[in-house]
Amino acid sequence: MADFELRQVRIFVTVAEELHFRRAADRLFLPQSVVSEQVKRLEHALGVELFDRSRRNIILTSAGMSLLPLARTLLDDAAALSSAANEYRSTRVLRLGIGCGMGRRVPLVFKDLARKGYTVRAVEVPPEQRAASLADGTIDAAFFRGRVRDMRLRSGRVWEDRLIAAMPEHHPLAGKDSVSIQELAGSPVALASYDVNPALHDVLNEAYSAQGLRLTVGMPFTSVEATFAVMAANPTPMWTPIYETYEAEHQYEGIRVVSIEPTITIPTFLVAAPTMQNHWYSDLIGTCETVAMSCAEPIAA
Repeated sequence: MADFELRQVRIFVTVAEELHFRRAADRLFLPQSVVSEQVKRLEHALGVELFDRSRRNIILTSAGMSLLPLARTLLDDAAALSSAANEYRSTRVLRLGIGCGMGRRVPLVFKDLARKGYTVRAVEVPPEQRAASLADGTIDAAFFRGRVRDMRLRSGRVWEDRLIAAMPEHHPLAGKDSVSIQELAGSPVALASYDVNPALHDVLNEAYSAQGLRLTVGMPFTSVEATFAVMAANPTPMWTPIYETYEAEHQYEGIRVVSIEPTITIPTFLVAAPTMQNHWYSDLIGTCETVAMSCAEPIAA
């Protein structure tokens, strides 16, 4: 029996639908290199080539066309199995995907869900892996900054996060209370790649474009601590966007934070797996809305 993973089958089906590795990677919220590698591993496990890569645009091989309906059936059966298991759970265990920098709202969400009778388990999942984890049933719901484009997943906008600028003390703007986009455009920004955080790229590019400016990316953003350490030691003035909710709970030596005017915000969505029961989803959205109202602060237009 061939030894392969369900996620490899899902990746194969997505690539077959798009006939383009980059578009498939965007749908799956995965780097293109991961998508290509997983397809190769599935081909190796099955002992057949699924795609013809000899021309500019990939096409399905005869084996790929024959196996595609079976792959879709396998994914449907896996989803049905997961759904049936959910129905027979004796307790309401909710696996909620979270990430860094979510601020104080998330603990309040957990507390309110516990009050409603849920056992909530926090699962740390990188942003680029959350959609795939929802689709394969690894987690039941997750928070996303920016809209999710996977039509299989249900989502609701739950709150907005304000962006602020973090920069080293030697940055010329570090002594100001607030800065404009025009001022920030004078120095490069430390930013994760588009594959890792497309929503942040989109909102910053939109803000820059509105002022007739172009975003200049400097060093890559890795983690808060590592990025701040490098910026503080680097003689080239740089800045990086962080979420105000995160900064309210953390301070770092050698780093100053400055408000951005006009305000830039990024929406947070609660996204649910296809197998989530309707009343669970309603409870989740209702809890997030309640928490958002309790934590609400005026956001300037």
